Order: sequence, then structure tokens, then C-alpha cells
Amino acid sequence: MMGYKQFVKRLFPYLKNHLGKLIFVSLMMIFATALETAIPEITGRIVDNLFSGERSKDSALIYSMTLFTIITLSSLFALTSTSMSSWVSNKVIMDLRVNMFSSLIRLPKSYFDKNTTGGTLSKLTYDVEQISSAASVIWLELIKSSLTVIILIIYLFYKNYLLSLSLLILLPLVYLAVKISTIRIRKGSKKVQDSMGKMTHLLDENISGSDLVKIYNAQSYEKGKFFKLVKTIRQQRFKIDVAGGVNTSVVNILIGLCLATVVYFSSTFLAMTAGEFLAFFTAMAMLVKPSKSLININKPLQNSVIAGISVFGLIDEKSESNPGNNKINRPIGDISFKNVSFSYGKNTQSIRNINLNIKNGESVALVGKTGSGKTTLINLLTRFYNPSSGKISINNEDINTFDLESYRSNFSYVDQNVRLFNDSISGNIAFGQKDKMTIDTIINAAKISNSTEFIEKLDDKYDSEIGEDGVALSGGQRQRLSIARAIAKDSPILILDEATSALDSATEKLVQSAISKMQKDRTTIIIAHRLSTIKNANRIIVLKDGEIIEQGTHSELIKISGEYLKLTQQQT
Repeated sequence: MMGYKQFVKRLFPYLKNHLGKLIFVSLMMIFATALETAIPEITGRIVDNLFSGERSKDSALIYSMTLFTIITLSSLFALTSTSMSSWVSNKVIMDLRVNMFSSLIRLPKSYFDKNTTGGTLSKLTYDVEQISSAASVIWLELIKSSLTVIILIIYLFYKNYLLSLSLLILLPLVYLAVKISTIRIRKGSKKVQDSMGKMTHLLDENISGSDLVKIYNAQSYEKGKFFKLVKTIRQQRFKIDVAGGVNTSVVNILIGLCLATVVYFSSTFLAMTAGEFLAFFTAMAMLVKPSKSLININKPLQNSVIAGISVFGLIDEKSESNPGNNKINRPIGDISFKNVSFSYGKNTQSIRNINLNIKNGESVALVGKTGSGKTTLINLLTRFYNPSSGKISINNEDINTFDLESYRSNFSYVDQNVRLFNDSISGNIAFGQKDKMTIDTIINAAKISNSTEFIEKLDDKYDSEIGEDGVALSGGQRQRLSIARAIAKDSPILILDEATSALDSATEKLVQSAISKMQKDRTTIIIAHRLSTIKNANRIIVLKDGEIIEQGTHSELIKISGEYLKLTQQQT
């Protein structure tokens, strides 16, 4: 569990570049607080000098102007401090989010397998906002309230140390109340943070899957789940607020006891003048707000510490393993799997002792029932995962000796579950290479994939925005655009995961023709679901329960009357 010291230590690197501004902010707040705490003394003198005995217009003017000047300067100093503090706070939030996103896009696939989208989004939105208060608001309030309390206590001892000394007996009770509430607030903040992540995930599921929710009439069920989560958040926040409220009430009662004591003793045994009483009583009253602030500051500080565990935990997540630094250059040679095994968990192996050679320029199709290991082989080849045992090599070199960015630049991927980005047509085709790719390359890729037919009908042509995940396009158009993206990248290894599944028959023929052209001089690996689409593959690899049980051409596999024949018969 991260404590205050660890939290400050982690946050400090984000603040150290702004130390000059923070010092200036602190000085402005110190000046503002010092001027504000002078008000009780000025008020006391005004009462004794202007409202007792002979009254002077000159004295009244001096005191009036002095009071106005103090209040004005204090307000201006506070405004300057708050404004600059806000700038620092928002800069820290920006830097944290940039570092979190930089970490996020370099995380291994295993992280996303284990963590929900909503939980991760909550870290980047809700949790980082909780930290921001520690960067500015808490810092300022801590300076102002602490300084105010210190100055006023010194002033009270200066005015009457015996009366002030008697009031300090109550401090241990205040400390005890804060200690108890700290434990409650920290536990509650952790539960709220976890529930917020679950709520964000539930929202993401219902927004992205709104059609399914409607078609299955699951509105009531999903509403029930959402209600349960927000109820938990409400209950935990209520408990946190009650814990903070108890603190405030205890402090209020203790301060009320102090004020009552001052009224009694100052008017009887001490026989203070009206001005002395007003100055002392005003100083006591002014202690109420900063004392409450110091008590209440515990709540946002605990929230910040709990959020810090989440935010810095994401930043500290290990990036994808990238042990190699060699650059892979064309032409790409043969791909070789030697005794490769892999398990996602501890018990069941997804693939076992795979031995497979794919020649440069060869078209290979992977077939088999769901769970046979087809996608796992692709995940290992693209280094989303590393084999549990065995070795994968290209050009007779272990793929782990290559730099990841250089290695993956040799792959193009077309998935049946098309993923497009909220960008323009050209931005999606030139994805990852927009600054390097020419418009001629983009247009040529669109032509080959048969995308120009619908692109030219759009108002802004290639500059047309397609919306979130290509919502403005049909399924077939989205698929053709993803094929254009793969064509534009012009990589030597092409991976196709049922790339024509969303196309009508006429368009499918055109795109299949385009894919055939694209496959020339390229190594193509096809994850096949519809076996009719891979009859012309150079070789078909049949997988079952994580093992290769058959391989050959379509006609060869049909003749041996094995697993492949069964699969084809099931689809006829």
C-alpha cells in the first residue's frame, strides 16, 4: 500500500520542473494569508480607537484605508496564487496522461487480456483527476490553512498566553478524530475507485454493444447491473462523507467550547476591553475555517494516494518484451516453427510441439475448429506472446533477436472483425504512416481494394471523416478499407483472417482478385473459416487440439479422407 511519502516521491518528478512556479505560488499564498490574519488586530484597534472616546476623521480614514488595502492585497495575492496553481495542476494532469498513454500503447497483449477496458479508461479519466488535487489544491490549502493556524495561535498567545494555553488541551482529541477518519476514508476511496472502473467498463459495453442490448431486450438486466454499481458508489461515498462530517462536527464542537470559554473568562476574570475582546474573539473565530480545512484535507489527500496507486501502477506496467535490436531487411526468408508450445494459463497448452516451415512467397491456410490454435500461431508469429518452449525463426534467425518495430513493419493484417479509427479515409488507409505515405499510394490502394467506388461518392472524398470505428460506412465498405490499409503498407508478410467475410458475392470476387494480386511475391498466412476461400492455397495446415494433424493441398487432403474432409463436409 502506497503511503504519503511514497506518493510524494512518485509525484515529485512531475512537479520538479515547476518548482519555481510552486515557490512563487507559495509566496503569494503566504503574503495573502499573512495580510488576512492581520484583520483581528486592525479590527480590535478600530473598536478601541474609533468607537471609544474622542473620534477623529483622520484616524478613521487611515484605519479604513488600511483595512481596505489589506483586504485588496490579500485577495489579489490569493487570485495570483490560485491561477498559477491551476496552471501547474493541469500541466501535471497532462504529463501524467501522456505517460499513462505512452505506457498503455506499449503494454503486452496479456495485459489487455487480464484487464477490462472500463477499468483502464477509469485510470486515465477518473483516477488521474484525483491526483491533480494533490498537485495544486491540497498544496495551496495546506499552506494557507497551516500558516493561518500558526499565525493566529501565535497572535492569541501574544494577546493572552494563559487563556490560549488552556485551549491547547483539546488538540489530542482533534488528532484522534483525524486518525480514525483516515482509515475509513482510505478504505472507502479504494472501493469507490474499483467501482468506478467497473461502471466505466459497463458503460463501454453497453455503448459499443447497444444493438445487441436492444435485440435481446436486455435493457432491464443491464440497468439492474448499472444500478447495483452506482448504488455501491453512492453508499461508499456516503460513508466517506460521513467520516469527514464527523471530523468537522467534532472540530466544530471543540471550537464552540473554546469560543464559549473565551467569552466567559474575557468578560469576568480577565476584564478585557471591547477592542481586546473583539481582536481575541475574531482571531479565535478565524481559526474555525482553516482548522476545518486541515481536517477535511485528509479526504482528498487519501483519494489522491489511492488514485496514485492506480495511476503509477499503470505507468510502471512492464512494456512488451523487446530483447532484440537487429533490423530485419527485405527480402524476408522462410518462416520456421520448431517444437513450439504455448499455454495461456498454467494447466492447458493451446499448442503443442508445432513444427512448421513456411517458404518465402508461399500461401498457407490454417484451418481447424474453434480453439484448435490457429489464432495462437499468429499471435506467436507477430510476437504478441512468446512461446513457452521452442523457437520461431525468420531468415534462420530467432525472431526475438529483431527489434519489435522493425520486425512488425514486415506484417500486414486484415481481420474479419474490422477495426477502423475515428479519422479520415486517407488517415485510415495510411494508418501509422500518414506523414510518409503519398496520396498516390493511398489512391492506388483504394483502387486495388475496390474502395474508390464508394470513396468518390463522399463529399470530401479521401478527407471524409468516417466516425468512430467507421460507423458512417457499411460492413463491406469497412472491410474493403481495411484491405486497402494492408495494401498501402506493402509488407512482405500478409495475414488474412477471413478477409472477405463481410462482402457481397460481386464485391468478394473483385476483392479476392485484388488479394491475389497483393499476394504476389508475398508470404500469405490465411486463417480460414470458410474453407471454400482457400482451395487455391499452396498448402493447407489442419490443426486440432493445438497440434498439426494434416497438411497438403486441397485435393491432397480431400483424398486422404481425414479431418479436413470432415470440416468441408460440415460446411456443405
